[in-house]
Amino acid sequence: MAADLHATKPNKSMTGTPMYMSPEVIKGENPGKAGAVDIWSLGCVILEMATGRRPWANLDNEWAIMYNIAQGNPPQLPTSEQLSPQGIDFLMRCFARDPKQRSSAIELLQHEWIMTIRNQVVEPATPSDASGSSQSPFVSATSTRNSIGPDGFY
Repeated sequence: MAADLHATKPNKSMTGTPMYMSPEVIKGENPGKAGAVDIWSLGCVILEMATGRRPWANLDNEWAIMYNIAQGNPPQLPTSEQLSPQGIDFLMRCFARDPKQRSSAIELLQHEWIMTIRNQVVEPATPSDASGSSQSPFVSATSTRNSIGPDGFY
């Protein structure tokens, strides 16, 4: 197993959860620059965190999901009530169809959305903070949703 970590040949098998796979993995194409497939998957994870639903939740089976991804269709992006415009731009960079055009991890770490989050001092919440007076960089200023419902979603 340790030998697999140092293999020089690219893995040509399709392994993973379809809803998190990049188009080039599903189509068996050249993965482009190093890490591009992982950036697509990162976008899927952030999308799920922002919306509370997995990518492609509107599709009923894995074959339909893989078909849509292979056609170059990104998953549905969050609304401005679910994620700020900077967060949506971050996701769009993760979901660039061409892996050579997809942002790298280094580029994404310099993205405005991440820099805003990094520069924000996070203080522990107190009961008096329950009014939701501070603005989160995760949600746009126009969002009317500021609490999670009993179903775990906004």
